[in-house]
Amino acid sequence: MLNDTTTKRSTDYQDELTRLAHLTTHQVQNGVTSWFKERVTPHTYEPLIWETVKDLPENPHLDTDLTSLRQGTETSGQRDLTTTDMKIQMRQIVAMNRRVRVIRIARMDHLNADHALVYFHGGAYYGGTPEDVLVAMKYLAEQANCVVYNVDYALAPEQPYPAGILDGLAVIADLKATYAQISVSGDSAGASIALAVSQLCRSMGICEIASHILFYPTVIQGSDYQGDLWNDRQIDVVAGQRPALHRFYQLFEQLDEIMSDYYVNGQAVDLKAPLLSPLLADPHNFKKTTVLIGEFDPFRLQAEAFIRQVGSANQDARYIRYGGMSHAFLNFTGNVPAVQDALKMAAQSL
Repeated sequence: MLNDTTTKRSTDYQDELTRLAHLTTHQVQNGVTSWFKERVTPHTYEPLIWETVKDLPENPHLDTDLTSLRQGTETSGQRDLTTTDMKIQMRQIVAMNRRVRVIRIARMDHLNADHALVYFHGGAYYGGTPEDVLVAMKYLAEQANCVVYNVDYALAPEQPYPAGILDGLAVIADLKATYAQISVSGDSAGASIALAVSQLCRSMGICEIASHILFYPTVIQGSDYQGDLWNDRQIDVVAGQRPALHRFYQLFEQLDEIMSDYYVNGQAVDLKAPLLSPLLADPHNFKKTTVLIGEFDPFRLQAEAFIRQVGSANQDARYIRYGGMSHAFLNFTGNVPAVQDALKMAAQSL
């Protein structure tokens, strides 16, 4: 969601970035290695994130108008964190009877890296562009020895499910002859598309995905909003900020339903199908999976359920949670230190 606080920078940026980098304590349980990067004052919102949620009314109403919703996915104010020369190219990939625009991002000294990361931007399936995460992807490409392909996949409802997934599949089908390893990544709805693409790559014999880097993924469609995956009482938060947290969950319950409706656009499909709901897929599909999420993200509980399944199945999962952060934190790239730390941790997970 666009908010002018995304253009502001935390006043203690460098000190907090250093503190987060030194929070190396982690735990290993049932195949999941977890890091919990709490704030100095635990279970409180990061101030710039708090500005985006504190004024929500009780029982907030989300407009279902597509134009308004797409405006809500626009981003602004990210700061370039790269310090090395980067090469950015627009490309058209033609494969599997599809034409897909991608932004290719690489360090000048890693142009011939043999590992590709195929990235799918967020935006609730109906919004967003690769340019929204370009600053974040530049930094991720700088920090990792890989080439990033930032995919401009088809958006619903004009091109509903499975069009975006098929675009991603076409990109990987084209790249597999060039790279020894291919990983997938994405944020929010884009992370769901990445997981669907991974499943198809494996089942169709195209390639095995080397790793999965998921920023605050949505992994279930058709949720039970009275169930455990949406119970914000499970989330620790200081008493004075709990009402705002609850209102944000209420808003996202509406968003979750709206985006599912636009994504399938009236098609008679089963929302529990594993391509639509990766939480219900065979977890053995998802080798070397990392989830990065905010403490106050309404998708946190479903993401935790997902990473537990994947960890138990593969014994190689990673879970990194940031105190005080909420959904879509890549919008704050260069302005909130936890985001830079998350991108570094993501690069280390490849």
